Amino acid sequence: MKRGAKYLASGFTVRLSSLKSTGSERIVIPAEAGIQDGHELMGPALLLAGEMKVIREKIIGLTICGIVTLALAGCVSSERFYGDVSLSRNAAYRQWKNRKERQERSQPYISGKLTIKDCLKLALGNNKVLQRVVQEKEVARGERLKSYSAVLPTIGLSGEYRRLDRVTSFEIDTPGGKETVAFGDPDNYSAGLRVTQPIFAGGSIPGRVNAAKLLSLLTDETVRAAVQDVVYAAENAYYHVLLSQHLVQISADAVRSAQAHLDNVKQRQQGGVASDFDVLRAEVELSNFQAELIQNRNAINVAKANLIKVMGVSQDSDFVLSDELIYVPSEMTMEQAVEIAYRNRPDLFSREFDIKMQMELLKVARSRYWPSISGYYDNTWSKPDPHSMMDIEWGHAWQAGVTAMLPIFDGLTRDGEIIEQKARVKQAQIDLIDAEETTLFELTKALLSIQDAEEFVQSQRLNLTRAQEGLRLAEVGYKEGTNTQVEMIDAQAALTKARVLHYQAIYSHLTAKLDLQKAMGTLTKDGSARRAQTSAVSIK
Repeated sequence: MKRGAKYLASGFTVRLSSLKSTGSERIVIPAEAGIQDGHELMGPALLLAGEMKVIREKIIGLTICGIVTLALAGCVSSERFYGDVSLSRNAAYRQWKNRKERQERSQPYISGKLTIKDCLKLALGNNKVLQRVVQEKEVARGERLKSYSAVLPTIGLSGEYRRLDRVTSFEIDTPGGKETVAFGDPDNYSAGLRVTQPIFAGGSIPGRVNAAKLLSLLTDETVRAAVQDVVYAAENAYYHVLLSQHLVQISADAVRSAQAHLDNVKQRQQGGVASDFDVLRAEVELSNFQAELIQNRNAINVAKANLIKVMGVSQDSDFVLSDELIYVPSEMTMEQAVEIAYRNRPDLFSREFDIKMQMELLKVARSRYWPSISGYYDNTWSKPDPHSMMDIEWGHAWQAGVTAMLPIFDGLTRDGEIIEQKARVKQAQIDLIDAEETTLFELTKALLSIQDAEEFVQSQRLNLTRAQEGLRLAEVGYKEGTNTQVEMIDAQAALTKARVLHYQAIYSHLTAKLDLQKAMGTLTKDGSARRAQTSAVSIK
C-alpha cells in the first residue's frame, strides 16, 4: 500500500504508517476520534468504498457532459429538416401567388424589340443552369487552395486546464518540524504553439498541387461547354419563335383568304351562280384554317415561354423578335470541320485534362510507399514549470526536430488505391476516344443536315413561286367561270403548305448550321466563353 497518501473518511484523517510491517496493514483510529480505543478498521474495505463513490461521481459527470455536448452540437431530427423545407416551399408558393412580389424578384422584365444578340446577352447573364455551373469554378478554386496545404506549414495553438484529484507528496524533517513536499499542483495550466513543415512525401506534394491545377483547368472547360450549351439553346429557341411567328402569319393569311372566298361564294349564291354545297365547302375550308391558326398560336406561346426560360427573364415580359429567318449558304468541308473541332471543342480539352489529373492522382497513390518527412517546432508555456514539477510557477520550454515515418503494412490500402487509380486513368483515356468518335459523328450528321437543308430550301423556293402563280391563275379562272371552287380551294391550300415548307426549310438550315457550330465548339469565339460567365445584362 502507498505510503504518505491521505484519505478522507467519516470526517477524520487517516494516515497510513510509513513503517514497514509484516502481514496485512491496518489503519488504527485514535480514541479521541470518537471510536472506542482498540477497535480496528481494515484499510481495504474503507478504500474500496471511497473508490466506488469517486467512480459513481465520475460516471454522473461524464453523462451530464455528454448530454450537454449533444445539445450544444445542434443535433436536429430528420422531421425537423423536412418541416423546415416544407415551410420554405409554402413560402415560395405564396411568393409566386402574389403578383407584386413576383415583379420585385431579381428576374428582369423586358419589352419591345428583341434581337438575337440581346437574347444571347440575357441568356449568358441570367440563365440559372449556367449560374450553377459557374459555381464549379469556386469549388475548383477551393480545391486548389486546399492543395497548398501539402506545401505550406501548419501552425496551431493549444490550451489546457487540468484539475487533479490528488498529487504525489512526501514529508521531510526540517528544523521547524515536518514539511510536506508535493510533486506538482492540483491546478495545471498550459498553452502551446506547434509548427509543422512537410519536407518530403514521396511525390505526393507536387502531385496534389498539380492535380488541383488540372481540376481548375478542367472546370474552365466545363464552364465553357455550359456557355456553348446556353448559346445553342438560346439561338435555337429564338429561331423556333421566329418560325412560329411565320406559321401564325401564314395561318392568319389563310383564314383571311378563306373568309374572303366564303364571302364571295355567298354573293355568288345570292346571284344563283353558286349552290349550297359550294357555301358549305367554303365554310369547312375556313374552319380548317382557323383550327390551324389556333394550334400555331398555342405553339408560339409555348416557344416564347421556352425562350423566356432560357434567357432567365420574367415570364410577364412582352417583346417582339426583330430578326428574320434568312438563308445563307454554308461552305465547310469535313476536314476543315474536324480540324476546328479538335482545336476548340471543350469536351475534348476536358478529357485531356482529366487524363493528366488522374495521372497525378496515381502519383499521389504511389507516394504512400515512400517515407514522409516533416520538421516540427513546439513551444510550451505551463504552470507548474515544464522543467520542474515542483516549481509551481509559469515556465517555458521548446523543442524542435525532424520526424520520418515509413509505412510497412497498412492492410492493403495502398495496393487497392493504386489499382483503383490505374482504372480511373484507363477510364479517362477511353472517355477521350469516345469523345473524339462522338465529335466525328456529330460533324458528319451536321454536314449532312446542312446539305439536305440547302437542297430543301432550293426546292421550296421554286415550289413557293409555283404555288403563288397557281393561286393567281385559279382566282382568275374562278372569276371567269373556267375553274371550279374545289380547284380554287386546292390552290389556296397548296400555297399555304408551300409557304410553311419554305420557312421550315430555312429553319432547318439555320439549326443545322447551329449544330455544326456546336459540334466544332465555335459557338463562342476568341475566349469569349470564359468572359461570358461573369457578364451581366441589366434591362429595365
